Amino acid sequence: MDAVKLLDNIGFMGPLLLFLISIYNLRNQSPYLISYLVFFTANTLVNKILKNIIKQKRPDNGIKIMDEPYDGSEKYGMPSGHAQSVFFSTTFLYLVKGSPSWLIIELFIVALSIYQRLKYRQHTFEQLFTGSAIGLLFAIFSFYITKQWLSGKLYPDII
Repeated sequence: MDAVKLLDNIGFMGPLLLFLISIYNLRNQSPYLISYLVFFTANTLVNKILKNIIKQKRPDNGIKIMDEPYDGSEKYGMPSGHAQSVFFSTTFLYLVKGSPSWLIIELFIVALSIYQRLKYRQHTFEQLFTGSAIGLLFAIFSFYITKQWLSGKLYPDII
C-alpha cells in the first residue's frame, strides 16, 4: 500500500481511531470514560436524526474506499458523521486531559478524515463544516454536563 492510500485509510478510519485513542486516554478516569461513551453514543444518534430530518444527498460520483454501504440515514450527507465524530472525540478528550501532544496527533487524524471525505466526494464542504461544528459544540456541551454532574450540581441527590 502506498503512502497516499495509507493516509486515505487513516482518514476513513478516523472516527474509530479517535474513539480508541479517547478510550485509552480516559481508561483511568472512569467517570469521564463513562460520560464519553454515553455522549459519543448520543452524538452518533444526533447525527442520524439530523440526516433524516435534513435529507441532503451526498455529492454525485462519490468514491467508496471500502465498499461501505450507504443505506438508511447514511445515504444522506448532511451533516457529515465522520466530521461530527472526529471533532466530538478530539474536543472532549482535550477538554478532559488538556494534552497538547495528544491534541496534535488527533488534529492530524481530524485533518486526514476531513480531507479524505472531500477527496472521495463523500461530502460537500458545507456538510463537513456543519458536522465539525456540531461535533465540537456537542463535545463542549457534554463536557459541561459531565463537570456539573461530577461537582454534584446536576442531580446532587444521586451522587
